[in-house]
Amino acid sequence: MLSSHFLFVLLAASGLQAAPNFVVEIAGPLLENASDHTWVATVTMSLSSHTSLVGDPVILNASPTVHPFVLSHRSSYLWDLLITGVPKLDFEVVALYSLTIYAKDNHGATASQTIFVQIEDVNEPPVFIGSLAQKNQVIEIYITEDTAHGTIIYRAAAKDPEGAVLEYSISPESSGFTIDSTGAISSAAGFDFESDMRSFSLVIKVVDPGGLFATGNLKIFLVNVNDKDPTLACSLFNIENGVLSVTSTNSTLHHQVNITLDEEIPVGKMIAMCQAADEDNLGSLTFGLDTVDDYFVVDKEKGTVVTTNRFDVEKTGFPSALSFSIKACDGDQRCAVIPVATYIHGINDNPPFCDQYLIRYTGKEEIAKDTVVAKLSCHDLDKPPDTIHYAPSSGPVGSGQLFEQVPDAKNFIQVTKELDYENPEVVAAGHMYEVMISVFDDLHPSHTVTVTILVEIAPDNDFSPKFQASHYVFSVPETSGAFYKVGQVTAIDEDHPPDCLTYKIIHGDMQPVQKFWIHPFSGLIELTTQPDYESVRQYNLTVEAVDCDRDYPRTAVTTVTVDIEDENDEAPVCTPNLYTAIISDNVIAGTNVNGLKLNCHDRDSQDFEMRFEMASGNENLHFQLDPTRGSNTPKLIVKNPFNFESGAELQQQYHLVVHVIDDNLQYGKAVKPKTGTVVIDIYVMRTSTPPPPTSSEQRKGLTIVYTAINTYKSSDWYVPFIFTLTAVFFVGLVSWMCFLLWRYGNIKSKSPRMAREVAKSKPKGMKYIVGDRRQKEKEVITETRNKKLEVLSETTVYETVFDGEAIDPGMMLLNLLN
Repeated sequence: MLSSHFLFVLLAASGLQAAPNFVVEIAGPLLENASDHTWVATVTMSLSSHTSLVGDPVILNASPTVHPFVLSHRSSYLWDLLITGVPKLDFEVVALYSLTIYAKDNHGATASQTIFVQIEDVNEPPVFIGSLAQKNQVIEIYITEDTAHGTIIYRAAAKDPEGAVLEYSISPESSGFTIDSTGAISSAAGFDFESDMRSFSLVIKVVDPGGLFATGNLKIFLVNVNDKDPTLACSLFNIENGVLSVTSTNSTLHHQVNITLDEEIPVGKMIAMCQAADEDNLGSLTFGLDTVDDYFVVDKEKGTVVTTNRFDVEKTGFPSALSFSIKACDGDQRCAVIPVATYIHGINDNPPFCDQYLIRYTGKEEIAKDTVVAKLSCHDLDKPPDTIHYAPSSGPVGSGQLFEQVPDAKNFIQVTKELDYENPEVVAAGHMYEVMISVFDDLHPSHTVTVTILVEIAPDNDFSPKFQASHYVFSVPETSGAFYKVGQVTAIDEDHPPDCLTYKIIHGDMQPVQKFWIHPFSGLIELTTQPDYESVRQYNLTVEAVDCDRDYPRTAVTTVTVDIEDENDEAPVCTPNLYTAIISDNVIAGTNVNGLKLNCHDRDSQDFEMRFEMASGNENLHFQLDPTRGSNTPKLIVKNPFNFESGAELQQQYHLVVHVIDDNLQYGKAVKPKTGTVVIDIYVMRTSTPPPPTSSEQRKGLTIVYTAINTYKSSDWYVPFIFTLTAVFFVGLVSWMCFLLWRYGNIKSKSPRMAREVAKSKPKGMKYIVGDRRQKEKEVITETRNKKLEVLSETTVYETVFDGEAIDPGMMLLNLLN
């Protein structure tokens, strides 16, 4: 490029000093990508003789102010204009620079020159913006392995200094990612963390129309996600008839496994072993069991399946097949499942059972040949049921014996010849034969039961029993106790066996507690409890005798009369049995005390068969019952008068104990006497009135009777407690009121004196104090002296300045108390 030369000549007039001259040689336009220290122009200075520059020329008034140019001194009066590199030249930012060069000589003359530097545009490569703008740095991006095809995972952004349209590309092209014209990077394939590459290194290239480009590095990492189900492999055990076999399967086959297990295998028996794996490998796996019953359980960590309950196919409601599913699950409950159907194989674990284990057959007089005497009905609970076998065990049964099994029905037992009651052979056998049959449920008996057959030849029951008497009469003393033998009834039976009878009372003893018991075989009647003549004097019992014929028993009845003999077992009873009376000491002999009359009765004696006697308390024999025998209502009379004036009589209270005895033998009966008791309390009241004069006419005396009834009960303890508590409360209330009155009087007496003291003039600065509830006294401190004031208790301090108005504190406290 040709350079332009500018020559500036400064001419001086004749006789005047010339100013400095600039000669600037400037290059053509600068390329914007020019490097540092690139030469821009040459500045040459010319000076007059005898002059010199003051310093070097400088650049002033640059536009823009910040520029990348500097003057560099090359030689005397010669400077180069160079590029410093800061700021860099950029056509898109500043296309033209204006620089003014200024110089000054030692005579004060100055010179300046403005030059223009043109910047020429140059095609620059594009640049990335954002994270890719950092050179020599790899940008890491993490995506999950389940990222869908076409998902944008990153946007590369670049710009061209000239604003041209840019093109993006990615390498390697087979990486599984694409980039569009906008710089959006998308997934172009599916990813699998477990089988594919787990990271991808990509180079992003952006090119401008001139072929200039920029590159950036991306590294994409796959993140493992739980997108795969675990796999489950199991070995399941078949146990049939005690033989073990193994069935292996895994969850990828997606079909049900059928196994067979014997019934009654032990609880806790292992029936499956499982292992699980997970390609995602994002955590541990746990085993589980989906089941509708509780016959199996799985170890959550080891994967072993064991039985938890007994298998019993005979149990009601036991399912024909037990279904469950073994599963292995990861933390997100993605599971592998193997469905299992378990069939329980029944075994011979139940012995047979029969409807009857004792069969009785009774023939009348004779049993004909081929008569079936027993039909055995036996069953087996096993499923499927086993075949039941019958075999003779003991007794006259079998080939050539009295009894045999029916050929086509082994559970039927028949007679091989006629059996007659009078046959000597039958008589020798006691008319009874016992046969035992063994019952088992397979050919190798593991469960066997025995059925016993009793065959009896009995005579016909032609005769009814007969009692030896149609009516029995027995007597029982009233004092007889339990097990007392009342009497015995006897019946006979002419049938064989003779006198095989049982007795029972069928009528006459229907009380809640029966008083009689009859021995069922001997007919002896006994008491079960003591009778009571006063309640029931006679019992009429009906006794029945039944013979031994089980099919058609015959009976006979008889009546039994049981008479209860009266005995003296009851003591007399008086109503009431406690009396209280008050009499004066001037009563005369023969006076009935308060009209008192006993009222006594005896359940097992006549009322006139009692006698009365004073057992104790009749001091000086002042009292007597009249009459003492032959009546049940004797009066209490005064036998001997009282004499307190002589001093011989001191006792005023008498506690009489009267015995009532039922031995007044008017009819000469010998009895064991019984004694009752009556208590009479008498108080003798002294009087100063002399006894009335003796006259032929006896006047009726006045007797005062006080009757007191104690109605207090031990359960009413709270009544005196409430009264006591009320009294204590009342005394406390009265005491509190007296205290309040005393305190009120004390306040009234002291309040005038306190009013006079507080009304006096006080030195300046003193506080007016009425009092304090929480202190007994308070000192008032002034500027000249300390004065201790007497104050009242329970008062209040008012922090105020005295305003010249007097207040009665006593009245104030009184108002507060009210």
